This record gives sequence, C-alpha cells and structure tokens, in this order.
Amino acid sequence: MLYFLSKTLSPKLILSQNHPFSWISLRFISTTSKSKDHSFTLSYLINTCGFSPQRAATISNNINFKTREKPDSVIEFLMNHGFSQSNALSLIRSDPSLLQSSDPNKFFLPKIEFLKSKGFSDSDILTLLIKFPTILKRSLENEIIPSFDFFKDMFRSEHKMFKTVMRHSGILYGLNSCIAPNIKLLREEGIPESHIVQFVEYYPRSLKVSPERFKETVEEVKKLMFDPLKKRFVVAIHVKRCITGSTWERKEGIYRRWGWTDDDFRAAFKLHPFCMSMADSKIEAVMEFLVNKMGFKSTAIAQHSVLLTLSLEKRIIPRGSVVLALLSKGLVENLNLSPIFKTVENVFLDKFIYCHEKKEANELLKLYQAKLALAG
Repeated sequence: MLYFLSKTLSPKLILSQNHPFSWISLRFISTTSKSKDHSFTLSYLINTCGFSPQRAATISNNINFKTREKPDSVIEFLMNHGFSQSNALSLIRSDPSLLQSSDPNKFFLPKIEFLKSKGFSDSDILTLLIKFPTILKRSLENEIIPSFDFFKDMFRSEHKMFKTVMRHSGILYGLNSCIAPNIKLLREEGIPESHIVQFVEYYPRSLKVSPERFKETVEEVKKLMFDPLKKRFVVAIHVKRCITGSTWERKEGIYRRWGWTDDDFRAAFKLHPFCMSMADSKIEAVMEFLVNKMGFKSTAIAQHSVLLTLSLEKRIIPRGSVVLALLSKGLVENLNLSPIFKTVENVFLDKFIYCHEKKEANELLKLYQAKLALAG
C-alpha cells in the first residue's frame, strides 16, 4: 500500500512538463539520479578499490560514474598490461581520477609503450606509475617526448635519464613552463654544466617551480655568498627550495638557542647546506650530545656542520662514547671533532681503540659495538 501511494504521489506523475511548478519535479528527479550515481560511486570505491568509507566520500566529490563499465575497463586494461590486480588497485588508489578515462587503450597505452621503448621494464613502469600516476594523464607528443629529448641531450646518457625519471617523473612535463627557463637561469649565473646536470639528476623536483620563485631562491643563495662555481651552490638551491620560510626561521631559531651567531649560521650552511634539512629533534639531539655530554663548544659545530647530518645512533653516539671513556681514564686530550666523527671507521678504530693495550682495546671495542648494536 505504501509503495502504491509513493508511486501515485510521485512528482513525475502528478506534474506535467508545462505545469508552473514542473521545475520542482525535474529537480527532484535530477537530485535522485545524482544521489544514485553518487551512491554507486561510493560503493565501487569501497568494495572494488579498497578505499575507506571516509576516503571514498572525499574522492566521490570529484569523480562520478553511473555504471562500472568505465572504471572496470581501466582496471582490466592495467591487468592486461603487466599489472596484477593488487598492483592495478594500488595505482588507482594513487590517483582515483584514472578511473574516469574513457579509453585507456587510447590514452594510457601509448605512454606505457613509449616507456618500454626507452628501456623501462614492467616492474620499473609499475613503480614509476604508482609513485607518479600523473604521467598517464600528460600529453605524450607535447610533454613527455620533448622532455625526454631535452634531457637526453643534457645527460648524454639514457641510463642517467632513466634514473632521473625514476627519481621524479615530474621532469617529463612542465618543460617549457618551468624546467627549461630555470635551467637557463642557472647557466646565465655561470654555474658549470656538470653541476647543473647533477642538480637535475639528483634534485629534479627543485626545478618544478615557477621561474619567478626559482629566481628568488637563486638570489637568496647568492646573498649568502655561495660561489656559483662550486657544487654547494646548487645544493643550497635545493635545500632552500625544500624548506618553507617558516620552517627555515624555526630551524635558525634552534641553532641560535644553542648560541650560534649570524656568522656561525652562515658558515654552517655554506659548509654543509643539508644541516638545515635535518629534523628539529635530530638537531637538538646532536647538539645535546656534542655540547652537553662531550663538552664541545656549539660554535665549533658550526665549523663542522656535516656532523648534524650524520647518524646519531650509528656514528655520533658510538664514537662519542668511546672518546668519553678515554677521557675518563685520561687516555686522550685536546679533542678535535674531525678525527672523531668525520673519518672512515677503520681510521677511527685505529686511532682511538686499537692503538691501546690489548685489554683496554677490547673493552673499548665492546663499548663501541654495544652502542652500535643499540642502533639496530
């Protein structure tokens, strides 16, 4: 009876197309249709693709399909071209908008075939696409091929090109809008071509920014008195590009709390730019150990800023513990940071452990190995 009444009272049946309030009916029907589509999309994303209900709800605000024909064709295409079902779904979870492709054979296949022609294996392509699914949505003729040609000429090595693309496939698009202009700027600044090639090879993501912002970064590095002829110049550009202004100020504040002056800070960054990319907790822990436990002046660390990037558990603490033991026994004096922490392991062992009497050396070695074991 309720079903009969609902059918009888349906706005679609009551109101004619010319009725003055017929727009209410049309809106009702449209809303109902959209609701059904949205419900199907949610169900597909959850049950077929493995998204959580919360994530599926967010995704369904941007993509929508009425039937499973289109999304199924995308998954089927991937499985027919070397992807297992789980790998295909991993790719979809990386970029759900791929499910909306109207013709995977037309839009996806040429890009996969191009990558294979350049020496990428099925597993390489899988890794690449899961990390950077956007490549499947980029133009092969207008973006991917021109970018490959550009960097092939620069690297003069398909192997280097391969490694760079695997590191960040973003260099395969945005060539004319940002990458080429930014490389041109580096050349105009007099940076050696070999350094530019290394910059592109190891830090390609840093080029993916507007020429205006990239130029601002270059100017900031120049103000810090970096020499454009040295490789640290491009390393400093990369570090500056990776750190926001607020993060930079926060890390600078940490160093200042440990007593660094402006000159100390500039010296440390010029010696080893990556000292600014360390986690706040890592900076604090290294400074705490070297300054408060070992007694070094914080300003001395500014002159050896590479120490801030070394492993606390595998390098700083094990070696520092050996030296502290030697200090407590009066077996060492006039400490210098370089021979303790910057030398290779066999040199450290010879200088601070094996040079002592056998019994003493064995005890020091056990201490050293015990500290290393804690690092896992």
